Amino acid sequence: MEPGTVVWRDTAQALLRHKWLIIGCILLGTVGAAVFSLSQTERWTASSQVVIGPAVPPALVGNLPTGADKTGPLGLDLPAETQARVMASPTILREVAKSLELPTTDDSVQALAGVTRVKAVTDNAYLITIDGPTADEAVRRANAIARIYLAQRSTEAKQLLVTLASQASDRAKTATAQSKTLVSQISEAVERGDTQTAAALRDQRVGLATEARQAADDAAAMNKALSGVGASSQLVTPATKDTATSSPLVMRDITVGAILGLVLGFGVALLFTHLSPFVLTRDQAARAAGSPVITASIGRRRFWRRAAPQLPPSEVTSLGTEASGALARRELNPRGIGASGAGALLVVSASPTPNSAGIALAMAEASARDGRETLLVLADLRGTPLLSHVTDHEGLTDLVTEPAATRAVRARKLFRPGTVADLYVLPPGLSQEESALAVGPSLVPGIVADLPPGYSVVIHGPASVGRHGISPLAAAVDASVLVVQVGHDKETDLTRLTAALKFAGAPVLGVVLIGASRHDETLGIPLNFSPAEPAAPPIR
Repeated sequence: MEPGTVVWRDTAQALLRHKWLIIGCILLGTVGAAVFSLSQTERWTASSQVVIGPAVPPALVGNLPTGADKTGPLGLDLPAETQARVMASPTILREVAKSLELPTTDDSVQALAGVTRVKAVTDNAYLITIDGPTADEAVRRANAIARIYLAQRSTEAKQLLVTLASQASDRAKTATAQSKTLVSQISEAVERGDTQTAAALRDQRVGLATEARQAADDAAAMNKALSGVGASSQLVTPATKDTATSSPLVMRDITVGAILGLVLGFGVALLFTHLSPFVLTRDQAARAAGSPVITASIGRRRFWRRAAPQLPPSEVTSLGTEASGALARRELNPRGIGASGAGALLVVSASPTPNSAGIALAMAEASARDGRETLLVLADLRGTPLLSHVTDHEGLTDLVTEPAATRAVRARKLFRPGTVADLYVLPPGLSQEESALAVGPSLVPGIVADLPPGYSVVIHGPASVGRHGISPLAAAVDASVLVVQVGHDKETDLTRLTAALKFAGAPVLGVVLIGASRHDETLGIPLNFSPAEPAAPPIR
């Protein structure tokens, strides 16, 4: 299996496990977007497009003297972006408000500017967009901005041409008057015989005459251009009445809210999955234990409840039977534990749970039904009583005070009949003294070693790892099986327990998973797991 496939599979499983969280986030985003959208003020939008030509013909602008005012809101030297800002400026919008009989206070004008947007589409084309409380009002505002701006631009352009024409006429008159005064000066110079001065004055008079004619021509051209001002600027696309509001857009907002909720749900689900220290999937249990999941029960885990629930007896029995059958497969059980020969097996849970004791009993019963004499040792001294008909008898802790020479014989007398033929049980015992609870598990290796040949032993041990925990029991067995509760057991606990069992010589053959998700139907075999070579059954 490719690593990428595992990543996508794990991601899909994580999303399926948190499907209600994701659905809740989607509903939250949808409801929030609907509330937000419906709480918005109804708004209509209209757009108009204008094309602006030069207010003053470029040929005339080029003939204007240096220093003349050729810039400004209606000039030719402003970039398109600046023209767009002028259209949406408070100065223009105040005139728009007057024409539409709207309030002209500073706050009203600023509010109008807040809903007005002008965009320079090209160098001389502009798109005017404005919002209004109704469709008709939005159309009136959009067309009014274009109309008033074009009118004001034409008015100011005409005033500029009139002023410039007047200035040109004044220059022509001044040059003509100066030219006339030079006539008498030239005559006087000729009478004096000063030909050089007379020639200079004649050249000066010619220049003044040329200047007067040029100024008169400029004034005539400007007066003529007055009739064509604004002809190249027009409202090419007037605003029209919309049939739907631009705000609120309920369906759009709900769709966006649902998408954001979906993204949020995915993110939270993946975050919970990757940050959670608990075992949630088969693959996590298999990787932590370093062995495959041999059987699992389907359950429903509540994220607010991490207690291990008690499984029904029928389901516990089924899990134990399936686990025994899985151990018969040599590819998962190279030592042959529970297959045909004798052997000792430890069933242990990573956390205190009554389910592991039931699974140990079911595995012992399966071994006894196969025709092998089987001993079930209940070494979890603080666990829940497993068999009601053997809990009132002496047991493991009562062997603490027994001399070593007679301990094996006394232990055989403490065996109680199980629920099926060929099954015997060594109960925990009645002593609850701390010394007896501490020493009791360490007696199990000796008891197992003194059993007659051919016995199969199943030991149910405590979950703690320490001086009085798994280590003494692991020394008495050939292999072990882990019982893992989904959503309750931590990966670190599983890893630590697995390492302790392997170090003590009781490697984990498989995992019995309780509470697996129905969406987690994988084999549970970790990527680094490879079946070992078959080995001969141990000789006891």
